[in-house]
Amino acid sequence: MKKTKRVLYVLGAIAGLFVFAIASWVFIEANIDITSRPTFCVSCHPMEPMVASYHNSVHGGNNPRGVTADCTDCHVTHENLPAHILGKARSGTHDFWIMYTRDTSKLDWEAKRLRREEYVYDSGCLTCHQKLEKATSSNPKAFIAHRAYFRGETDDHCVTCHKHVGHKDISDYLVQN
Repeated sequence: MKKTKRVLYVLGAIAGLFVFAIASWVFIEANIDITSRPTFCVSCHPMEPMVASYHNSVHGGNNPRGVTADCTDCHVTHENLPAHILGKARSGTHDFWIMYTRDTSKLDWEAKRLRREEYVYDSGCLTCHQKLEKATSSNPKAFIAHRAYFRGETDDHCVTCHKHVGHKDISDYLVQN
């Protein structure tokens, strides 16, 4: 009888660990998703103009299919999961700190846009645009424009050329604010 109880305890412990692992994974995934959305980001970040211009852009759903990208799809690296989570935490903590220690109305957003390569990650672009190289090969003008990038012959980033990606007419929204 003791051996049967011990086996049941071990099986119960294994089942409990399995359920705990699955529940933890679901909890983490759900929170990563929830905290990646513009509605969450703007709750702490002083980014109302960016969110408004995002909603007006192709990446914000202004496209025939209504497909959207979340803030972290572009603004956090996608090299690997630990780097993604660490980058997300670092960025969120930094912006939260800025919001509560500085007068955000005095931030020069246009000057920050000149440094867009620092906070828009090609790994995010290429996560969605996986077949970009093949897709542009049938369009000579687009292929020539992207050839040096795909060959690794340039230090340019996607946003070096695509300056308004994700935020259509962002300068107009910044002026209004």
